[in-house]
Amino acid sequence: MLPFIFSSQNTQMLDLKAAADRSNRSVDTIRRYIKAGRLPAVRDGRKLYVTADDLDKALSEDRGQLSNASDLKAWAQRMAAEAPPLKPEQIRILRSAFATVSNGDSGP
Repeated sequence: MLPFIFSSQNTQMLDLKAAADRSNRSVDTIRRYIKAGRLPAVRDGRKLYVTADDLDKALSEDRGQLSNASDLKAWAQRMAAEAPPLKPEQIRILRSAFATVSNGDSGP
């Protein structure tokens, strides 16, 4: 399905797919921004829409927050808090990868 974009009185509205494409982020990340209150959205039936201006503002706030080490740490903590928990298989893969690196093996 193609992303949905429409304009009304100089306000460009994007569905979540179009917002994800525009921001180089996933639809799930756009949903997390909305759920966290970082990105306002409007519901029309089952679909959510955001304005291009609000999306650009949320993205610029992301970029502006990473100006120093303490901001980076705060950003990483927020992202970790918003991330879904790892599945057992993902944990196994990560443990294996870290074990390989810590043993000095360069891997496959």
